[in-house]
Amino acid sequence: MAVFWSFCKASSCKYKQIGVKCRFNFILAGIMEQILFILFLLSAGYSLKYFSFPKNFSHSLNLFIIYVSFPATILLQVPKIHFDSSLILPVMVPYAVLFLSLVFVYLFFKNEERNTKAALLLLLPLGNTSFFGFPVLEALVGTDAIQYGIVYDQFGSFVLLTTYGAFVIAYFSGSSVSVKHIIKKIATFPPFIFLLIAFIVGDLPVPVLPYAELLSKTLVPLAIISVGFSMQLKLDGQKDVFFKAMAVKLLLTPLVILAVFKMFGLTGEVALTTLLESAMPPMITAGALAINAGFAPKLSAALVGYGIVFALFSLQIFKYLHGLI
Repeated sequence: MAVFWSFCKASSCKYKQIGVKCRFNFILAGIMEQILFILFLLSAGYSLKYFSFPKNFSHSLNLFIIYVSFPATILLQVPKIHFDSSLILPVMVPYAVLFLSLVFVYLFFKNEERNTKAALLLLLPLGNTSFFGFPVLEALVGTDAIQYGIVYDQFGSFVLLTTYGAFVIAYFSGSSVSVKHIIKKIATFPPFIFLLIAFIVGDLPVPVLPYAELLSKTLVPLAIISVGFSMQLKLDGQKDVFFKAMAVKLLLTPLVILAVFKMFGLTGEVALTTLLESAMPPMITAGALAINAGFAPKLSAALVGYGIVFALFSLQIFKYLHGLI
């Protein structure tokens, strides 16, 4: 791509409009390179299921990510966060997405079976804002966007997963919700612990930085391979519910968020990152919880699996639309 850009500057881009076109092509080539790499890793992860890998292979990868890769990324990125009014967006929008999802489930799915509604109440509000979200943010926005993605994920997605998600499972499975259990789950989650450490300690010591960076770099490939290995692409029945749910999650909800951003003139990297996080496909962990609870397992698996593939394209649309504000 560097050769391509040099060629553009040195040869055919004699006029301003041609130079702009070459720069657009250069940026597009960079994005497509990242997206193709994500697709390659997804395919590689999915294909591993047909070899002699254990069924809990993705679980092992996720444990490494949760206890090593993700904490290293947090320690590197969180000190870059400068708290100001702009961080209100990545903190508040996840809860706006939750509210919109509840409204849309009531409007479009109120006549569905109890288990189907339970699955949708888990999967529509909760997005794959870290495992899938971080590499996509890096590809579409840049490395600096990850710090805002972490805020969205930790103060939004994770808190909602451990509180709202626990409530949905308890309510629809007939069990009770323990406030003590929820608080303990939040307090002992490794990324949340390292988030607090990063806020307290700040920048890492210089001798430690190379090792933290090395561990952080494992997040993207391992996370996407884990996602690919976990994907279930079979879709049996409930096609109408599936397509409506996909439309709500990947199109309708982020369109409402985009409309609000346009109304208040919210632009820039923080707004774009927040918008893209709101448009992420259903969270894998939420899908696993839905499946384990018996909430429409095939629908839940399909929403997670197909959602990842569809989101690679819908997210680029929202990046373009945000650029028009």
